[in-house]
Amino acid sequence: MIIAEITMTPLGKGVSVSRYVKTALEKIKESGLNYKLTPMSTVVEARTLDDIFSVVKKAEEAMLELGAERVVIDIKIDHRIDKDATMDSKIRAVEM
Repeated sequence: MIIAEITMTPLGKGVSVSRYVKTALEKIKESGLNYKLTPMSTVVEARTLDDIFSVVKKAEEAMLELGAERVVIDIKIDHRIDKDATMDSKIRAVEM
């Protein structure tokens, strides 16, 4: 499983950007991928990098369509192939 932490920031649109984040989150929801919204980013699970990059592209396009003129995207990817790690299994490993 691939776990990606995604932060997308539209620039030049004032202090509050929640409506841009909301439209990007809608694209993540529509993808059907498992995700968790956090106060600073969204974490997504996928089987392939193509799935991750596809949803990021759709989310960025949604921000641009809403009027963003510039979007900064930060992606941190954990692609573990020795076992099928998930967001929940990683949390459990620390909390136990």
